[in-house]
Amino acid sequence: MNAPTGWTRLIGLIGLLILVVVLAHWIVRRKGGWGALRRRVVRELKTAARAFATPVRTELRHRRGLRVLGRLLRDAAGWTDAATALRRAAAARPDVRPYAALLGTDVVGVYAAHGHGESALPEPWARDAAEPRLWWISRADLGAAPETGRDGEAPVLVCLGRSGTDAVLLDLTAVPPAVSVTGERRTARAVLQALAAQLDARLPAGRVVVGAGVHPRHDGPADVFERPGAGYAVSAEAPERNRPAGMRLLTLGVAHHSTLILEADGDGHLRLHGGPPALAVDALPLARVVSRLVHTLPPVPGDDGGSGPNPPKTLHALSADDDLVETGLPSTAMAVSATAPRPEPTPAPAAPAAAEPGDEDGDLAEPTAFGPAGVSAATARSSSS
Repeated sequence: MNAPTGWTRLIGLIGLLILVVVLAHWIVRRKGGWGALRRRVVRELKTAARAFATPVRTELRHRRGLRVLGRLLRDAAGWTDAATALRRAAAARPDVRPYAALLGTDVVGVYAAHGHGESALPEPWARDAAEPRLWWISRADLGAAPETGRDGEAPVLVCLGRSGTDAVLLDLTAVPPAVSVTGERRTARAVLQALAAQLDARLPAGRVVVGAGVHPRHDGPADVFERPGAGYAVSAEAPERNRPAGMRLLTLGVAHHSTLILEADGDGHLRLHGGPPALAVDALPLARVVSRLVHTLPPVPGDDGGSGPNPPKTLHALSADDDLVETGLPSTAMAVSATAPRPEPTPAPAAPAAAEPGDEDGDLAEPTAFGPAGVSAATARSSSS
């Protein structure tokens, strides 16, 4: 009795297995065959691996950016060298217009518009091997430069982020009078707030007007053009009416007339429309670094502010670790310009000193090693050193 029963079960199991194989083969053929199934499985596995690896890579990139920008922006000499390099480039080649700088540890790169991209450069400049409109000069070779640019206007530099191991600095006096930050909303808003904080810290009181909606804890005016005497206006939306003569505008969304567009993506990168394609700006660490170092940023020399430190603004930085509202980016709580006059009788409390590497935030400590220098060509760097 037991033997026939065992064979029956075995034959039943074999038949069931054959049925499963036939059905699986029929389903797979309807879906494109075994090759298509294998490719789909590989694709899904790669997608799952990227989903787990992306947060880790983003965190590592963020921490590296904090170290690079923190080291470069806390040094007042770096801002001076970048402005000097822009003025020297304009003096060396009158047919070009320098508009941005890559500030490195020992060299400065200058992006120049117009002119002839292939003509020889005067010493000690060296052209980048990969980007003809990027010129490199050693910071040791800069020397002195005129206080103002070709048009008699002092360069007003703001940091956009980093490119490799260099800080990307934009001269607002050399670009169109309106700067529009577009693209992914959270990244764009964080970048605009960081730019407003830098302008407010580096320019004298009253030169910057920050409108309502730029920062959730600053109740600015609805009309950023209500004070024509101010030099810079920061708006959460592109104003409907035209910009007054002599005023520059930074806004979310595309402004009217001539404007420089900075397009942000969800990964924290910026792209300059009309700029070199190789210039990829990592703005992910910008907000947090600016919030930590906003009190230490040097003033713009020659912009009615003298060479001494700017007086504290009416509205101070909030907390160094206060998170941005409506952003998924790292924390920042930046000082934005106050439209009310500065109180004279009672001096403001002294701002806390910038944290040294390792004291408050290890992310701003010196990096132990550096990787590739982004768009910087090693040959150009070595020749300019």
